[in-house]
Amino acid sequence: MNRKSFSIFFVRDTFKVGHLMDECNVSQHPAAQASNNTEHLATRDAYRFRAAVSKLKGSSFVKHYELHDDKASVYYFGDYTSYRKLVPQTSLTKEDYLHYLGSEEAVCQLLLDSTVYLLKELHFLNHITIEIPNHGKKYTVSVSRTELNEHLNCELSDMKDGHHHRFYLLCREYEVKNFAAHFVKKKRIRRKQ
Repeated sequence: MNRKSFSIFFVRDTFKVGHLMDECNVSQHPAAQASNNTEHLATRDAYRFRAAVSKLKGSSFVKHYELHDDKASVYYFGDYTSYRKLVPQTSLTKEDYLHYLGSEEAVCQLLLDSTVYLLKELHFLNHITIEIPNHGKKYTVSVSRTELNEHLNCELSDMKDGHHHRFYLLCREYEVKNFAAHFVKKKRIRRKQ
């Protein structure tokens, strides 16, 4: 058994500590083997989700993310100061942050790109929620796979190729505005005094 990495996963409302290992030919009881298969699938899905989140545009500014069965949530930092406070050793500048989250249009573009990318790459996901507190507002998109497929008039899972190439969604400004009008909810954030 060769250890490749050490990971902590949240599977079925509990944290599991595990190692990603090479497959081994160990015979087990069929019931235990079925249980291990579901745990293996959940672990594999969690690993794929973590890898996909790390490839998102602006992934350095993701505060945290969660995966519960077929539902995922991604939360971004609200401003560069809070990001810098939590990650003081970063080489990223405020200009890097503003590139992805500097305006409302950039935030909506990031929401569209991230939603499409995650649902395209991860066939086991059926619902995604992304939250970005920015510019005194909280931008939230909460969309299911079927809603997004209908909105884009395509099947996202059919767009995935087996070569793991980077996927970039090319869309016009009015398409981003149309997505934002349908799916992005904006809520004012009250400042504590």
